[in-house]
Amino acid sequence: MSGRLDVKRILIALAASAVVTNSALAVDRPTDPANWPALKDVYQNYFLIGSTNLAASYFAANVVPGENSTAAMTLKHFNVVTPGNAMKPEFWNGGSTNPTPTFLTNLTSGINADISAANARGVKVNAHTLLWHNQSALWPAANVLTSTGGWETPWDYTTAKTNLEYYIRTVAGHFDQDPYKTYAWDVVNEAFKDSPDNPADWRNALRTGYSPEERPSRWAQAYAKGGKSWEYMYDAFFYARQNTTSLLNYNDFNDNERASKATAIASMVKEFNQRYAAESAAGKGRILLDAKGNPRPLVDVIGTQGHWDMRLNMDAFERTIKTYLEAGVNVDLTELDLAPTLGLDKGQRIQNGPEMDALFQEQGIQYAKLFSLLKEYAAGPGGRHPEYKGGVHRVTWWGMTDPGYHTNGYPWSAVGQPKEAYWATTNPEQYLIDAGLPPNGVTATFTYGGESFKARTWGGKNAQVALDISVPADTKNVVFTAANVALPAGFAVESMKFNPPDCAVSPGKPCHVTVTARGPAPKTTAVENTATFVLSFGKMTVGWMAASNALEAPLSYAEVRFSDGVTPFKQYRTTYGSDGMARASGVVELKPVPKHGRTTLVLSPQDAIAGPRGLKLERTASTEKAWRLMTRLEPGKTYMVVSGDSLFDGKPKPAALTNRTKPATTASPESLSRTAVTLNGAVLVPARNSNAPETEPALAQDNLKFVFEEAKSPAAGPYANQEGHTMQSFIHGTNVYPQIVFRGNGATGTVVAGQNSLISRQTNGQEGSQIAERSLDQAVWFNTPIDPESGEMKMFLYTEKDGVKQHYVLKDVSDGETANRDAGNAISQRQGAVGGFVAAQAQSAKDGTSVKLYAYDIEAYAVADEPTTPTTPGTTDPNTPVMPIATPFTRKGGSLGAGDLVLALAGLIGLAMVRRRRGS
Repeated sequence: MSGRLDVKRILIALAASAVVTNSALAVDRPTDPANWPALKDVYQNYFLIGSTNLAASYFAANVVPGENSTAAMTLKHFNVVTPGNAMKPEFWNGGSTNPTPTFLTNLTSGINADISAANARGVKVNAHTLLWHNQSALWPAANVLTSTGGWETPWDYTTAKTNLEYYIRTVAGHFDQDPYKTYAWDVVNEAFKDSPDNPADWRNALRTGYSPEERPSRWAQAYAKGGKSWEYMYDAFFYARQNTTSLLNYNDFNDNERASKATAIASMVKEFNQRYAAESAAGKGRILLDAKGNPRPLVDVIGTQGHWDMRLNMDAFERTIKTYLEAGVNVDLTELDLAPTLGLDKGQRIQNGPEMDALFQEQGIQYAKLFSLLKEYAAGPGGRHPEYKGGVHRVTWWGMTDPGYHTNGYPWSAVGQPKEAYWATTNPEQYLIDAGLPPNGVTATFTYGGESFKARTWGGKNAQVALDISVPADTKNVVFTAANVALPAGFAVESMKFNPPDCAVSPGKPCHVTVTARGPAPKTTAVENTATFVLSFGKMTVGWMAASNALEAPLSYAEVRFSDGVTPFKQYRTTYGSDGMARASGVVELKPVPKHGRTTLVLSPQDAIAGPRGLKLERTASTEKAWRLMTRLEPGKTYMVVSGDSLFDGKPKPAALTNRTKPATTASPESLSRTAVTLNGAVLVPARNSNAPETEPALAQDNLKFVFEEAKSPAAGPYANQEGHTMQSFIHGTNVYPQIVFRGNGATGTVVAGQNSLISRQTNGQEGSQIAERSLDQAVWFNTPIDPESGEMKMFLYTEKDGVKQHYVLKDVSDGETANRDAGNAISQRQGAVGGFVAAQAQSAKDGTSVKLYAYDIEAYAVADEPTTPTTPGTTDPNTPVMPIATPFTRKGGSLGAGDLVLALAGLIGLAMVRRRRGS
C-alpha cells in the first residue's frame, strides 16, 4: 500500500527489556527458540502466512530456518512473501518510452533473482502491484499544466487503454514464466474513495482524476477523456487474466471501518466476475480452471490491508469479511500491522516501563481476537463457515519486527525477540482463556416483538456490533429493557443508553439502544471484559439515489432499511453495456427484502410501491438521499460540520471543517482548513473539485466527512462521566487508519495567541501521530444542546491539568491561505482555500463558532397521526455542565423494574426525568 519507508518518521525500536515476558499471560512458553512455534505451521490448515521479507539472500541454500536472523525467521515462519516496493509501477524505469526496462534485461539480479530464490525454497510470491495512483509517475504519463489551467496526464482514453494493455501484458507476462513466476498479483491497489455516499454505485465510489483531493487516480482521469473513467478497472483485470495464471487480487484499506467502502468494493468484484463469466463463455477472454475443474473468476481475491491500531473495531472487521465472502471470492489480509497508540510528540509519548507493558498486553489480546476471528473464516479445512464459497486465504504482515512501517505493530520487537503479539498469534483461543476472556467473542440474544435476534461481539472497549430491527409503522416509542437481553453465564447488563431518550421512532429517525454488558474481571488490567451491542429500531424507509452517469434512466438506486419483510419491490436486474452504463436486462423480480434487512436495489421511480399506510417509500424530494441538516447526533454516523457565519473576503458564507492543512500565520497556528459550501434550505449541495472539469460528478469530498463515535474524556471535572464524541476522518494521508481530530498542545507552533492547532494524522506539522488513550481529553468533543429548529450548536473540548480548568472551543478563523494543489505532490488536486478552524482557549462553551451537522440521509417525517413536534431535551441550568444532545437514559445493573417500564411507556423526556430514572 504505502510509499517508501521514511526513516525520519519511525521511532527507535523498543529495547528488548521492554518486551513483556513475565506477565500474567506468559504461561508454558518454551525458553528454547528452537521450540517456538513456526507460524506457517500453526496455520497450515487455515491460510498462508506472509511478510514483506523478499530478498534473494533470505532464501540462499545455506539459510537454515530459525530465530537468529531475518533470513532464518523468514524461512521458519512464512510461506508467502510480498515485495514492499520492488514491483510497484515505477520499477519500469523510463515508462512507456523505454521498451527494455531493467526487469526485462537483468534476469539474474534484482527482483528476478529475489523471486527465483523464493520459489526455489518453496516460498510463494504475491506481487504488489500493477496499478496504483502512487509511485507510478510514468504510468500513465506524468501530469502537465493544460492550456485551460488543468493539471492532467496528457493521455486520453485511447492512449491510456493501449498503454495499459502493453504495460500489463509485459509485466504480468514476464512474471508468469519460471523461474520468476509469481503466485498472485495485486492487480489494482487502493482505487476506492474512503467514504462513498452510495456504495451500490461502485463506479462513482472510485477515485477519479480530481477526487479525493489527495492522491486521485490519473488512470481514471485519462480514461475519462473519451471513455468512462471507471473502465480502466475492468480492463486491468481483463488484461491481467489474459497474461498470467496467477491469482488476481484487488487490494484496499479503511474498508474495515467504512461499511460503505467495503460494500462498493464487493459490488464491483461481483459485477466484474459476472461480466467476465459471460464474456469468456462467449469467447472473449481465456478460461482458467481451478483445482476442481471449475472456471476461475476474473477477480480471485479481495485484499484488505490491515494497517490498524488498538482502536480497531473487530466487529466491523468481521462485517467486512462477510461482505467480501458473500461476493463469492477469497479474502486476504495483506498488509497487517496492529500498532499500540503511543501518544503525540516526544514530550507526551508513552515511554518504556509499566505503561508500555500494559500496551503490549493489550496488543497481544487484540492479536488473539484477530486470529481467532480469522481462523473461523479460514479458506483451509480448519475454517468453520462452509456456507461461503471462499474464505480467508492469506495473512501477510507489512514487515516483521518493530518498529516497522507502523510503529511497534508487529509480533517481534527485533530478530529473535517475540512479543505478547507473537504468543497470542501462536494460540489465540488459549491466550484469551488465559487472560480470562471469551475465546470466540460474546453472543447475546435479544427479544422484541415476538422475535429473537442473536448478535456476537468480540468485546472490549472499542468493539461494538450493530443490529437493525424493524418496527411496525404505527409504533410511537420502543419499549426495550434489560429483560429483553439474554447473555452468557457470568455476563450481566451494565448499562443501557437510549437515543433519543424516550426511544421515539419515526421514518428516518430510528431509536438506537446501546447495551453494554460486563463479564468477570480479566486477569490483566490492560483490557476490559465488556460486550457492547448497538440495536437500531426503525420503520422501513427507502432512500433514493440517482446515478445518471452510471445507471440508465429511469432506473435508480434505492436503499431499503428496516424492511418489514412483506412489502414487495419491483427489482430490475442490470447488465453492463460496452459504453460502461448499467441497463435493465429485462429480468424483473417482484419480491420483498428480508425482514429487518438493509440493502440497495435497482428500482424504477415510475413503479408504485404498495407499502404500509403512512410510509413514504416512493421517490419524492424528501425520500431522495441528500446532505441534510440534522438535529441530533447518532452513533457511528458520518457528518459534515458546517459553520454558518464564516467570512470570506469579509462576506459571510457557510464553510465546512476540512481535513486539509491550513498554514500557520502570525494570528493562528497551522490547523485544519475549511471549504466554502452551498446550502439550499436544509440541504447542503456538494460541489465538484474546483480544479475539475464539468464532466466530473459533483460529489462530496472525503475530507469534508467526519464519523462521530461516542467516547468519554479522561479529564476530571464536570464532563468526566458524560459521553462526548471523537471526530474520525478517513482519507489517504501519511497513514491510513482513522485520523482522529485532536487539539495540539506540545509541538512548536501548535499554539498561537491562545489558539491551538486542530490536528489529524494528515497534518504536515510536528504533531501527526495517533493520540493515546490518556490524552483523549484533547480529542473528545462535547456540544451544547442542538437547537431543534436551526440545528445550531457549539462544540468544545475540556481539560483539567496541573490545576488548570480549560475549555477549548471549535472556532472558525479567516487567516491562512492553502495553496491550490501541492507543488511537492505530482498528483495532488488539492483545492485552494482560505481560513480554517482552531481549538481556541475560552471561558465557556458559548464562546465558540456556531456549527450545524449535515448527514447523507432522507428527510425524516411523521407517520399519519404522529406528533410533528420534535422531541428535545429539557432546558439546562446555565450554571451546570452542558449535556450533549440526545442525553441517553442510563440504567446500571441488571433488569429494569416495573417503575422503569412505566416511565418508558410514558415517553419521559428532559433532564429532570433522566435524573429520576438514574436515581430509581
